[in-house]
Amino acid sequence: MSPKSTSCYLLANFLLASLWAVATGCGEKPEPATVPTTEVDPALTMAPPIARTIEIQMKADDPNGNVFVFADFGKGVIKDQFHAIMVAEEKMTLRDDGLGGDSIPGDGVFTVALQEDRLATEQLLEKTSESTNKALAAQPVFVGRERVDAQGQLKGMRPFDKDLFNKGGRVRIPFPTLCTPVSDVSIPHSIMVTDLGVVEDVDRTSQPCTRPNGTGAWTFGKLMSDMANEAASGVAPQDFVKNWLRQWMEPQTVNSDAVPARTRIFTDVIRPWVIASGAAPGSFDENDWESKDLDLAKAPFKLTAIVNRLDLRGNTGYSVTNAGEGRFVFEVLSSTCSPTAFTVIFEYGIPINKCGTLVGYARKWYDLRTLTLGSPEYNTALQAITDVFAAANADPTKPNGSAINQIRTNEIALGSPWELREFHVDATSHHLIQAPVVNEPAKKFNARANPAGNAADVTVLANWVNTVFPSNSTVPLTFNGAPFLGGKSHTEFNGIWNAAPGQITDPANRHLFSLGTCSGCHGGETGTTFLHVGTPAFGTEAPLSRFLTGFTMNDPVSNTPHTFGDLERRQQDLARLLCACTGRRLPDMVQVLTFKPINMPH
Repeated sequence: MSPKSTSCYLLANFLLASLWAVATGCGEKPEPATVPTTEVDPALTMAPPIARTIEIQMKADDPNGNVFVFADFGKGVIKDQFHAIMVAEEKMTLRDDGLGGDSIPGDGVFTVALQEDRLATEQLLEKTSESTNKALAAQPVFVGRERVDAQGQLKGMRPFDKDLFNKGGRVRIPFPTLCTPVSDVSIPHSIMVTDLGVVEDVDRTSQPCTRPNGTGAWTFGKLMSDMANEAASGVAPQDFVKNWLRQWMEPQTVNSDAVPARTRIFTDVIRPWVIASGAAPGSFDENDWESKDLDLAKAPFKLTAIVNRLDLRGNTGYSVTNAGEGRFVFEVLSSTCSPTAFTVIFEYGIPINKCGTLVGYARKWYDLRTLTLGSPEYNTALQAITDVFAAANADPTKPNGSAINQIRTNEIALGSPWELREFHVDATSHHLIQAPVVNEPAKKFNARANPAGNAADVTVLANWVNTVFPSNSTVPLTFNGAPFLGGKSHTEFNGIWNAAPGQITDPANRHLFSLGTCSGCHGGETGTTFLHVGTPAFGTEAPLSRFLTGFTMNDPVSNTPHTFGDLERRQQDLARLLCACTGRRLPDMVQVLTFKPINMPH
């Protein structure tokens, strides 16, 4: 071989060897890559970036770690090169800067290096791959609130490639979680409790006509007394309730939206209650009734359901500022203790701010399945769960020390149309005051509710749905400098929200926005006649809407079929929550990167 040929041969072999070293990770050992200080952003709790795919790769000789996780969020979704999350109580930072094991800077695939046991990781991936496919084949699959084709989801699943993993290849992690969820969450025990042995418990609930009770743990009187928390607020429970009732008798303006009085609150609710409290029928009228006693033991409210809404929580990878809710559903009774078309829902935030504690609390809900519904043992265990959010001083960081987020009402008993209102405890006055209804713009922005109204208002709605809603589904108090959120929710337009024909460009966004409103969720978007929990007579269990129990309907605008079954969705969500905060970094990280909050109020 000539010297020239020899040189070419050596050069060629050198280049091949270099390429092989790059391809296989051999050659010069990479240096550890530093990660800048990056803070977790709590604003992402309810709207976190969600990884489209997650891949994992073993790199035994890398000083940054031996297991690399690649989370593909999509290019441009995360603006910075670094993204911090909380995994249990540990902060971890993913990078998209082309260093520390990251492949291509700025491609939207964020990387983090972990030190993990290779064999244990392999076994975890193998087991999860099998269990995920079995679970998808055996139970409904939900995307948001909607049930979707499980087989279609299975087509997108790849079985764990053990050989590729052991050879150092990148392997896709099976969704939705590196955990085998429990399969026996009981809806009637742990999600929607309507059993008569619970909601008509003689010690904890009230029948104002035959066994008045103002101190039982689940009575209207006790819950209102604890919400007023006179020792902390200086507001007597009677005054707290009277002030709430008075607001129905007077016109209100809430966020510039006019809310007319519902004057029948006096004749149908207040007057019979004051008389039952001991006042003579002719001794007061609508102007001076507040001078009379209002016996909270005689409150005309019947408990119909206790509801677990941990599914409303945020993503714990960004903070545990929203741990979901616990709820009591009451119906308003007539003077003869018959049901009326009027419900009042107490919606409490769960006052827990650590992921591990939240999972432990969720397990208490889950464990109720082992007890007989309505038995003394079950009711005692359930009260211990509800006391966490309902008792006085449950959350000292909030007004009156109460964990209440809001009280919502839904009624047509006081006049037409069906109307929903919302009330918050005011930090200054310590009273309940009427607030804008969350996630629902003022009625004037809806073309269906106001077809002859101002075209500019309808255009505002279309602009918001087209430009803001796809990235942030929370309806703001104001939009473009003007009031936007409504002061009440009306359903005379069958609870369907839309702009002028063709103004909203994506029919799916129209549906999802409308579904997230009070009127849409309780009306045409779910095929519901305004109440998800019905108003039964004593001795009868509350009926539930088809949206909760499961059915398929066509979109009222696009005619696209939608399948709902929200109790099953909540059932699966509780099972998934029990897989969080295991103390194992890889499974806990996958939970954070793939959990998308429902971010709806109902």
